Amino acid sequence: MASRLKSLDWIRGLMALSIMLYHIRDRYECGTVLGRLGVYGVSIFFILSGLSMGIAYDRYIKDLRTSGSFFIRRIFRIWPLLWLAIAFVAFSAYRHGTPVGAGELLLNLTTLFGFVAPAHYMNMGAWSIGNEMVFYALTPLLISAYHLRRWLGNSITLAAILVGVLFAFRLLDPAIPVASQWGTYVNPLNNLFLYCMGLAIYYTFRDAKIANAWYIGLLAAAVALFIFYPSSGDQIHVIAGIARVALSMASAVLVLVFWKCPPRLPGFIGNPLEQLGVATYGVYLLHPLVLQWTQKRMEVLGIHKPLLSGALVVVVTVTFALFTFRFLESPLIKLGKRLTQVGAAGLPPLAAVSTEPVLVADTANLELLPEEQ
Repeated sequence: MASRLKSLDWIRGLMALSIMLYHIRDRYECGTVLGRLGVYGVSIFFILSGLSMGIAYDRYIKDLRTSGSFFIRRIFRIWPLLWLAIAFVAFSAYRHGTPVGAGELLLNLTTLFGFVAPAHYMNMGAWSIGNEMVFYALTPLLISAYHLRRWLGNSITLAAILVGVLFAFRLLDPAIPVASQWGTYVNPLNNLFLYCMGLAIYYTFRDAKIANAWYIGLLAAAVALFIFYPSSGDQIHVIAGIARVALSMASAVLVLVFWKCPPRLPGFIGNPLEQLGVATYGVYLLHPLVLQWTQKRMEVLGIHKPLLSGALVVVVTVTFALFTFRFLESPLIKLGKRLTQVGAAGLPPLAAVSTEPVLVADTANLELLPEEQ
């Protein structure tokens, strides 16, 4: 198995844990570090996704055939666990007398909702998966642009950033709660710039030689922004206006630093984070289901201990996520690779594919996927 970029596992693990704790806390506010990471953990996953696709597929995507193979591998990576989560939601809805319509079910099973109805997702947090599928569809074009000229790829990234600025300053109203503007926020065009920035980071900095002191300074500035950025109340105050610009840039800086100048962590911290990074997709997608189930069981038993409930959610979610990765996700990831290797003789191997850091990667030892808020 190719060696992994452990530092990218670490940041994935940290973001997955932040998002899970954010939902367990059940206070969707932006006035704390956890509140801000609960929102921007997903943004960081989008940036990681773009970086990961650049690392893994830069030398692989060459033409229509390899572009098709890339998308098939994404499907084998994303759909299996998503289908399992959808099955849980659909079964629960059926039991409660509110069965899911066939059209909605089809949109979710195929992830077409991301293209035609981004807010029509069934699983909590799955909006980001719909966004990812849109980004994957654009990836061959984006990588081809960088292959032609780096300035061309960066120009597309700049255009995506300008679209993001349009959403932040015009289409999202800071005076209205985000719940009332959710359909606008989860529009893939509002988040495309994050994925593009991940690709831009790869193509701009892959050969860069920068003193570690600069990276450390950037890391300190990004962390300080997340800790001290003045915000409170509804989440809209960190996803609209200047806050969107500042915290998105801080997110990109965190990804860059963890890639190019990773911190040194002792084994007792790094190893658990690495395992959490491996299970990121499962943690992200399954923790809402585990949380809901745990809360209902605790209510039935008459136990009202939030700390105990939260601890159970974390342990069960991570255990279940590692189990599904090993016995469901990993075998199907390998199957997708085998199917797309037919007639592909002469193609270069995936470069350091183990570095693929997204919410979704497509090697058995590489898992990254977008997360939700």
